[in-house]
Amino acid sequence: MIYYYHKDAIHISKIDLLVSNLKVSKEFYTKSLGFNILEENEDYIAFTVDQQNEIIRLHQDDSKIMNKGKMNIYHFAILLPTRNDLGKFLRHLITQQIPIDGAADHSVSEAIYLQDPDGFGIEISCDKDDSTWDINDKLIKIDTLPFDYKGVYYSTEDHEVFSSLPVDSIIGHLHLQADKLEETKEFYNKIIGFNIINESIRDAVFMSDKNYHHHIAINSWKKSKNSEQKMKSFTITYPTCEKFKEAYDNLMKQNINFEETSEGISVRDPEDTQIYLSIK
Repeated sequence: MIYYYHKDAIHISKIDLLVSNLKVSKEFYTKSLGFNILEENEDYIAFTVDQQNEIIRLHQDDSKIMNKGKMNIYHFAILLPTRNDLGKFLRHLITQQIPIDGAADHSVSEAIYLQDPDGFGIEISCDKDDSTWDINDKLIKIDTLPFDYKGVYYSTEDHEVFSSLPVDSIIGHLHLQADKLEETKEFYNKIIGFNIINESIRDAVFMSDKNYHHHIAINSWKKSKNSEQKMKSFTITYPTCEKFKEAYDNLMKQNINFEETSEGISVRDPEDTQIYLSIK
């Protein structure tokens, strides 16, 4: 898969999650998922795949924020470079007897679903060759078909053992949970700069940059309630100063409150989820 869909596009580069027990989560994210630790202290653990770039940060939730806010995340996806990598990960799950929530062929990708100790949904996936995608006037078909367990399993050899996530693994997409679907869609489309590529699935919208199948998705499939998984924030990275300035100008024109920080522009979406806008 050609990674220009992410490296030269507006994309999700980092996700911050609130967890109930850092020690328990550390065990899962390193041993079950295969992340490496970039930085660790009593407040948070930063995870990486290449020893340079942080892509997931887990924060200890001592203030019980999780129990005060509504759920704002459906799942996040870690995109592996190849089907061979997904095959090694599948063999790892089987060998270690790690429970999964399911798996699917989405026409544009193949995905395995898990939950972390706090119930956060995690998708481990690989993209199919984009020449096989069903694209009609920049609208991309996304489906849910049976997962080819045998094909994925045998895409790798017995001697190819999974030890950690490949160094080219990235955040493929983030799927948000929202009550205000239309308002949130307008925000990410008109303000942030993602294009709508699929609205055929009921109460959901898929958006991306550079005609990828999706960098971000939003659904209103179930009502938000207390004591659910809470994402602290996430970071959207822009590939150029021009695209970043477009988003900045959109915020100014719409009189949306934001703050300039060392992490980038801090702004909240219509669901009150904190976002950082940064430049590559």
